[in-house]
Amino acid sequence: MKEPGGSGKVFVSAGLAACASEFATLPLDTAKVRLQLQSLSETYKPRKYRGVSHAMRLMVRQEGLGSLWNGLIPGLHRQALFTTIRLGLYDTLKVHAAAEGGGGEATLGGRVSLAVLTSALGIAAANPSDVLKVRCQAHGLRGGAMRNYRHIVSTEGLRGGLYKGFTANLIRNSVISASEIISYEQAKKTLIRVGGVADDWRLHLASGCIAGLVATVLGSPPDILATKAMQKQGRYGGLRASEIAVKMVKTEGFLAFYKGFWPNFLRVGSFNITMWFLYEQMKRLMDEKVPRA
Repeated sequence: MKEPGGSGKVFVSAGLAACASEFATLPLDTAKVRLQLQSLSETYKPRKYRGVSHAMRLMVRQEGLGSLWNGLIPGLHRQALFTTIRLGLYDTLKVHAAAEGGGGEATLGGRVSLAVLTSALGIAAANPSDVLKVRCQAHGLRGGAMRNYRHIVSTEGLRGGLYKGFTANLIRNSVISASEIISYEQAKKTLIRVGGVADDWRLHLASGCIAGLVATVLGSPPDILATKAMQKQGRYGGLRASEIAVKMVKTEGFLAFYKGFWPNFLRVGSFNITMWFLYEQMKRLMDEKVPRA
């Protein structure tokens, strides 16, 4: 199986694949955020959304078709920063680590460490876009992205605004991203070695689906915590991630961390399937177009 080299093609491929996947799957993500945030309302109030499809239909009816793509611009900002760094840098560093180790493959422990590190660096750069994206999805903020970035900084500050919920978001994205990367690689290797599957688009789709499932199982709790921590309203508004976690266990029970699991998997799974497929195809296309030295 051919590994990507350390050239800039992995960064370009990662960014383009992630942005295309963000656009394609954002309606599912918006519906997931709306479903998650329903728990912020008082328990006696009836639930507005009954599921992903119902949430999407109701949003289109009440807010227009464009509401499904609320937060698209900060979402693209996020992917251009986060995935370009976490995946492009990971693939590049992995090749260097393998070369320094004598030309063999990097160890599983080494790859996990690299995936966590590059994911942490990526979300440190992309957290402001993550905050704005979630708020646009939840509250339908109007105005340009840059105007909203400036407004959040001027009214809430940098740390309490654009980096609100950073700790929870750092944990969430490091866990989810590292899970996606490592489970995708392991799924590919296993399907090739055990199942005899050819390294083509079918393998990429299957491995992306497995990566999405693993990431959803491991990432749902920090995902819900981060989504709630980024809000400035509701019963969890202003609380730190640790305080939110304690309050959720006391008032809602442990399973509250897995509320909306299937809508979340629908989003994470579809994003992984799309992103990994496009990433693999773009790398191969660039390999064909760029002559070897």
